Amino acid sequence: MRICFEQLTFCYASAQPSERPALNNIDLEFDTDLMIGICGVPGSGKSTFIRQINGIFKPTSGQVLIDGQNIHQSKSVLRRVRKRIGMSFQFPERQFYGRTVWEELKLSLEQCGIDGRVAEHTIFSVCEQLDFDIQGLRRRSPFTLSRGEQRKLGIALVLALQPDLLLLDEPSVGMDRARAHAFMDVLKNVRQQTHTQLVLVSHDVELLLKYAEHIIILDQGEVAFNGSTSDLLKNPDPLQEIGIPLPLLLQTLQLLRQKKPHFSCQRLSAHEALREIQRVFS
Repeated sequence: MRICFEQLTFCYASAQPSERPALNNIDLEFDTDLMIGICGVPGSGKSTFIRQINGIFKPTSGQVLIDGQNIHQSKSVLRRVRKRIGMSFQFPERQFYGRTVWEELKLSLEQCGIDGRVAEHTIFSVCEQLDFDIQGLRRRSPFTLSRGEQRKLGIALVLALQPDLLLLDEPSVGMDRARAHAFMDVLKNVRQQTHTQLVLVSHDVELLLKYAEHIIILDQGEVAFNGSTSDLLKNPDPLQEIGIPLPLLLQTLQLLRQKKPHFSCQRLSAHEALREIQRVFS
């Protein structure tokens, strides 16, 4: 899926005339065949940015093109876009309304015309992909689940509708490092199994540098970087310029690169870094 922002500016209706736009004159293109990571400091416009992709927000000026078509061209075009693009919000519990986990999943599918055995098969299949214990949790209230379980349930509700692209807003918030990386491993496997493309917003730069293949950095509603993860690892200045501290592993890689200019990593992974160290110093 090819996504293009053309001279896109977005201002919230409540904004004062003197306030800076939430997104300001953005021109960029990216291909979701790669896993996309979006980062920036709080208030940089990350969540607003992804809400432009599936048309939750309409640009104040400019346009969003998906595979060459303006998503706000007509209501029918926007409906088709929203069928192709699902979104898991930062606080999924705000979207829950079922009395039990099972009811939450079943009602969500029924609203889209999927019921009976097809719905049950879909629920079990998606929950298995996400490593979500539907058998053990089916009678629980979704509001009593742990943060991680609520995350998985929220994503299951979207994946059950089989979108081409899944937008994830801070999926690892509230998780410690080990749980966050384990959760990303699950999402990575889902992507491989279902071919669902992922766009991931996160404040966790280390997480994005490990899992994303292409990164967009936002700063005060503008694009500070749009390129491959490997390019950002080679030159992380765009992160430092907007006040994001470099992860310790990236600092170490920078020191190694000063000694060995040919040292290079595609992802911020301790395993990959060790393999590259062995290659360069052997």
